[in-house]
Amino acid sequence: MEIRPGVHAVPGIRWSRVYLIEGETLALIDTGLPWNVGGILRYIRSIGRNPEDLRTVLMTHSHPDHSSGALGISRRTGADIVAHEGDTRTHADRGLSLSYMRVFTSLNAPIPFLQRAPVARLVKDGDTLPVLGGVRVIHTPGHTPGSVCYLLEDRSLLFSGDTAFSNGRRISRSLPFFGSRTDDYRRSLDRLAGLEFETMCGGHGEPLVGGASDQLRELLIARPDPPTWPRFLASIPSRVVRIRGFSGENF
Repeated sequence: MEIRPGVHAVPGIRWSRVYLIEGETLALIDTGLPWNVGGILRYIRSIGRNPEDLRTVLMTHSHPDHSSGALGISRRTGADIVAHEGDTRTHADRGLSLSYMRVFTSLNAPIPFLQRAPVARLVKDGDTLPVLGGVRVIHTPGHTPGSVCYLLEDRSLLFSGDTAFSNGRRISRSLPFFGSRTDDYRRSLDRLAGLEFETMCGGHGEPLVGGASDQLRELLIARPDPPTWPRFLASIPSRVVRIRGFSGENF
């Protein structure tokens, strides 16, 4: 599914979102779970490209539902895995890998979800990557220490990972998980609210096309406090009735 020219949401991926940026070469935003690898490669072929055109895998954060397919993608295509230092682990052999809780995607063992996914390049806040006219790296710690968003400036499009996502109509914030820091998360959302972008492609849910940064600012004004697990659990009955997505907000 092409969201904007050169930007695709890879179909058939469950539990999280994977996006493909199509230029002279290809780049992925996140990879999903290990069994998503085949579907991603088939989609690349379906748009008339070769898997070998994929040169870069840009990780928004290291949670397994977004990162555990990275090793398989890298092995099948030769693409470099790119991440922020805060979501990596340096090993005794000086190798660098993705890491969540120092276990997921960071062990030297052939076990799905755990096997080491080597990082070829670290990015930091403010870096610009040579992908489709330039992708700006925005460090947004809080959901994880190394969470980043990627701003595709010439498309006015933000890849927000799990810092924020939408149901196609409204933006919502993620719930805290192990390693989350609420104060950092607040500051990161405030920073994103100061940017301008028309489209937001989150790590879950449907992309929001049109007025996305305005929607984020409206959310933060209407609900200034980040969601909590008690509040989310209390909202489950209404979510079941309304068939809402897994987020920290009541739409």
